[in-house]
Amino acid sequence: MKIQQLIDDVYIADQINISDIKKLRELGIQSIINNRPDNEESAQENTEKNSQPLSADIATSAAAINIDYYYLPVISGNYPVNTIREFTELLNKAKSPVLVFCRTGNRSVNLWALSQTPKFGRQYVLTKAKGIGFDIS
Repeated sequence: MKIQQLIDDVYIADQINISDIKKLRELGIQSIINNRPDNEESAQENTEKNSQPLSADIATSAAAINIDYYYLPVISGNYPVNTIREFTELLNKAKSPVLVFCRTGNRSVNLWALSQTPKFGRQYVLTKAKGIGFDIS
């Protein structure tokens, strides 16, 4: 798991595993938002070393140590207005700090940027994303 601080209370990560949940608690994460659809990897890609846990399994592990969990699956490159709105609502209600993740972090950063542009402006979100290695321009 590669975790990066996007802004004060929002972190972006690539795919997390069940074993990462306890580490997230130790880092102070209070909420997790999962933007990766279940079973996104093919059987060939989903090897034992690099497997994608199911959302329900992540939710169970997070709940066991009092981390709130939200599942908002997004198909890469597809950001409908209702999904952006729902993501904004999740960010507003989730306890901070929040970890948002997908396979690489890219769609989570894009979703964050689309949801926060009205609040912060396009240049701000582009700069923040680029600051952690995501060119979303």
